[in-house]
Amino acid sequence: MIDELGPRLENKKVLILGIGNRQRGDEGIGCFLIKRLQGKVSVPLIDGGLVPEKHLRAIENFCPDVVLIIAAARIPDAAPGDMALFQLDELRAAGVSMPAADLFLLFKVFPKEFHPETLVIAVQPETDDHRGVSDSVRVALDGLEALCVELFG
Repeated sequence: MIDELGPRLENKKVLILGIGNRQRGDEGIGCFLIKRLQGKVSVPLIDGGLVPEKHLRAIENFCPDVVLIIAAARIPDAAPGDMALFQLDELRAAGVSMPAADLFLLFKVFPKEFHPETLVIAVQPETDDHRGVSDSVRVALDGLEALCVELFG
């Protein structure tokens, strides 16, 4: 994924937005990643939780060129822990659904003059129960942490 993501972010002002439900195991991957990255990367991090729209002002104030969203998503034909990179506007056409937030609505409320490129790293969850993160998603989380530290550390 670094070969695909690295060139797209080079020389750009990036903000990482993790979203998800920490109480539902794998669905909290975006939030868990933000916690892990604290103090390890040089880009702004926002834990959007279940209500990322509460952070619109912070995103707008930073004025990023790219918002990189990390979240659990149902990806057609993906195995638990699989990751895929999408432009925000590609999600619906690809049949990807995100249980945590309506990102399309979220980014439509920004002023017309502020429209950052919005990339989504979607991770296929294994479970949405309350027993914690599954092994397959934990491996994905470790990989995402290493990727972010390499790109932004």
